Amino acid sequence: MKRRHKRAVLGLALLLAFQSPVRTLAFEPWSNVNGYWISADGKAVVKGALAKGVTISKYQNRAGDINWKQLAKSDVSFVMVRLGYYKDMDPYFKENMSNAESVGLDTGICFYGNATDVKGAEQEARYVLDMVKDYRVSYPIAYDVESQELLNRGATKSQITDQVQAFCKVIEDAGYKAAVLGNSEWLTQHMETKRISYDIWYSRYGMAHTFENRTLWRCTDSGSVPGITGSVCLEFAFEDYRETYPGTGWRTVNGKRYYYKDYRMVKSMTLWIEDQRYLFDEKGNSQTIR
Repeated sequence: MKRRHKRAVLGLALLLAFQSPVRTLAFEPWSNVNGYWISADGKAVVKGALAKGVTISKYQNRAGDINWKQLAKSDVSFVMVRLGYYKDMDPYFKENMSNAESVGLDTGICFYGNATDVKGAEQEARYVLDMVKDYRVSYPIAYDVESQELLNRGATKSQITDQVQAFCKVIEDAGYKAAVLGNSEWLTQHMETKRISYDIWYSRYGMAHTFENRTLWRCTDSGSVPGITGSVCLEFAFEDYRETYPGTGWRTVNGKRYYYKDYRMVKSMTLWIEDQRYLFDEKGNSQTIR
């Protein structure tokens, strides 16, 4: 941390110490102080963190209505939305995606794989693309393969890694950003992580958050944020996805070509693109206009 920021944080700590002797020299864990995120102990800085997010699934929805406006006014800037499993969508997925966009939160996807081979993983990826193509996805589509079924079937580290690579390739070939979600055990004991050429969303509760290719970190599953009833998984981003993941351009999704502007599929309008005028219908299909 730079010296002037150390002084600023210390000065704020001393001020809070005089105001609240119960919380002497401590900050709220996972809060932001002078542009720095404070870790679980209320003192250390989450080095390199750029943004704070949450993962939202049916469990948060069922705990109580989410106040999206309140959430957006907090220090949370992105949401990883649970899609669910292959042909088993989270019942609140569409609602959560629409509500997150309506209040200006960036959104990514959390998908749980249960495929048992590369072909199945590719099929899952195509399913995911069909489900998300009409929504604004500005963070990665993450693949979680922490499946006991895979281990019971005797899948090797190499085979599991091949599945992960296959899923992520289909996602990125369609113009999205892919990531692999895993805890330390799965990433080190059940995958050949050095062979994974995609972002890592590292799940490890507590203080330690470094891992090769880690761009996202799940720090706890018992976080608390304004607008959400009960506990929620807290996430931190270490990459500026607006810089590394373009939101505007042509994408080929499951064989069909669409145009996206600011991560949103263009529909029901005409648009000039590179000196050519296109007409887009209500499903995003396009034709050139002379």
